[in-house]
Amino acid sequence: MPYSKSRSRKGFESNLSKLKSLSLNASYKKTNIKYEHRVLIYQSAIFLASASIEEYIKNFFEDLIFEYKSKDAILSDIPENIRALKLLTSQMNIFKTYVNTGDEARSIKAITKAWDNYDIVDNSLKLEYHIKSRDIIGTKKYPSIKNLKILYNRLGINDIIKALEKKGKKDYKSQLESFLSIREAISHQAAPSLTYTDVKRNFENLSDIINQLDRLKYSQIIKLSGNKFWPN
Repeated sequence: MPYSKSRSRKGFESNLSKLKSLSLNASYKKTNIKYEHRVLIYQSAIFLASASIEEYIKNFFEDLIFEYKSKDAILSDIPENIRALKLLTSQMNIFKTYVNTGDEARSIKAITKAWDNYDIVDNSLKLEYHIKSRDIIGTKKYPSIKNLKILYNRLGINDIIKALEKKGKKDYKSQLESFLSIREAISHQAAPSLTYTDVKRNFENLSDIINQLDRLKYSQIIKLSGNKFWPN
């Protein structure tokens, strides 16, 4: 089955197109926008593009879980790393308490009250309450290199940056780090003076990154779950 864009990619591209159009309009001298206002528009476009990546990430996993549930997935359809993560996080506090206090009786009691957590290892069960999108995303929505590697390992992709660069044959790590350094400067430091050319270049890089990322996720979901669960 040929690749089709995810719903989240379509939403991302729509947002980016609007931001690019606004930036382009601001660049025209005939608009009579002051230089300072023009730069503010470019800075806002970069900042909102970063937010659009976060929205893309969030929407993708929300859509994916919706597809699994609405199409009666069983747990064997779900990527193993997602299931393992859910089991790990559901037990983490129990074992932290045991390690820190040595209170065996308390820890045993906590485990026996949470037997349902172990349903996640039963391949034959229908996916219901077991996994929510927030279980996958956690605190890793911001698109740093570290977060992306952690997040997409949860889909079973060992090193998403290496996979992207192998597929697209470009230095996506440097492109993304450059974009995020501008975003961080706008947010926390002296905001840089930008031009429309800067916005256009960064947006083209982001569009390419999301294109390759979406295609990698498509291949992974098709391989692990089947094409009927792809959220297009």
